[in-house]
This record gives sequence, C-alpha cells and structure tokens, in this order.
Amino acid sequence: MPMFGQIPQVGSFTGLLQSYGQDLRGWAGNIAVRYCIAIVLLLAGGAGIVAAIGVGIAALFGWLEATYGVNIAYAVVIGSLLLLSTVSALTAIIMLKQPLPAAPRPHRHAASAGRSVAAKAMLAVSAPHQSLAKADPVTEVMIGLAAACLVGWLVTSRMGQSQPRSRTR
Repeated sequence: MPMFGQIPQVGSFTGLLQSYGQDLRGWAGNIAVRYCIAIVLLLAGGAGIVAAIGVGIAALFGWLEATYGVNIAYAVVIGSLLLLSTVSALTAIIMLKQPLPAAPRPHRHAASAGRSVAAKAMLAVSAPHQSLAKADPVTEVMIGLAAACLVGWLVTSRMGQSQPRSRTR
C-alpha cells in the first residue's frame, strides 16, 4: 500500500481503485466545503437582514401607531412578519431541493486500465521469452473481464438487430 502522498501504480487494479476512491473523496469533500461556506454566509447574511428588518419594523410600528393607532400598527407588523417568514421558508425549500452535482465516473480509470492491459499484452506478445501464461494475476483477470464484456456486447448487439425494439415511456 502506498504511503500518504505517494502515487499508486497506474497499472495495478488496486491503484486504479485507490485513484477512483481519491476522486470520490475529493468530490465529497468539495461538496461538504461548499455547503459549510454557504451555511456560514447564509447565517451572517441572515443576521444582518434580521437586524435591518427589526429596525425597519420598529420605525414602521412607530409611524403606524402615530398615524392609525396601536391596533392597526400591530396588525400590519404581524402581517408583514408572517409574509417574510413564509417567503423565507419557501426559498429555503427550493434551495434544498436543487440537485447535487454528478458523482465522478470511473471512465478515466477504466481507460487507464485498458491501456495498461493492452500495453502488457503487447509486451507479452512482442517478447518471445515471455508468454501470456506468465502474466500477473491482475492482468489475467482484466483480460478475462474485457473478453467477457466484448463477447456479451457482441451477443446483445446481434440479438437486438433481429428483434425490433419498442420504446415505451
């Protein structure tokens, strides 16, 4: 296992898994940092807005009390506070329902694995003193999986041509 800060071997299967795991950790970490910063900024902005609204409501209440009386002043202030809280709650619900960014896909790692297997196979074929039977176990598994995927793809693509596909939604 590589030490912290070391780059795992590109050709090894475990190295590819570790690399993909690091990508996933980075993706999740970026989302967590983004949400933490957004929450802190929202709290700071919210505190400023609450203070400004409080001063504005006190001034509005004083003017309404002097102009229309105490009962009307209380009714207008309570109604405006209910309106503000409803708008805030709906805005928060809309923000929380936004979709998350897509998780990183392992395409880059799969392409690297394919290049690694192809390079090792080419070396095994080009070097007469080595045979394919002496490949490391990870390479053998990767070659077997690639062959199985290729055969499966060929079979399903040929079967799909003879049968018409119906699209239902």
